[in-house]
Amino acid sequence: MKRFFLITAVLCIAAACKQSDFPAAFQQSETLHMEIKGYTTFTYDPLTCQKAYNAHRKEFRVHSDNMSDFYTVRLDEIPVNLGQRVRGSVSWTTGNNIHNKTTSFEAIRIEGGRIWLWSATNRIAVVVTELD
Repeated sequence: MKRFFLITAVLCIAAACKQSDFPAAFQQSETLHMEIKGYTTFTYDPLTCQKAYNAHRKEFRVHSDNMSDFYTVRLDEIPVNLGQRVRGSVSWTTGNNIHNKTTSFEAIRIEGGRIWLWSATNRIAVVVTELD
């Protein structure tokens, strides 16, 4: 009986840790933006920013008008199903630094040409949009 309670407690703790790593507020947000480990690195503002999409390269860009701040996501394939995993690379700015990471993303929401991507390994959350 003690073993049963111990196993149940360990499973509950593991499940709680996994869920707390997932940014629930990110999935509900409608704004194009990028988060790293829960910290918002860039948010799209239509008054001061631009967005771009290259279907051939499967590349999404969101940047300030002068390109001082940005994030770029290039995927091996565009996800079309929830839960679909895709490989890709992401670049972003913080201050005067440019960061690059290759990772696997999961499509956690797809709606109206927008795709919410989550990399649990690197705790990167990013919203991109396909443009016509």
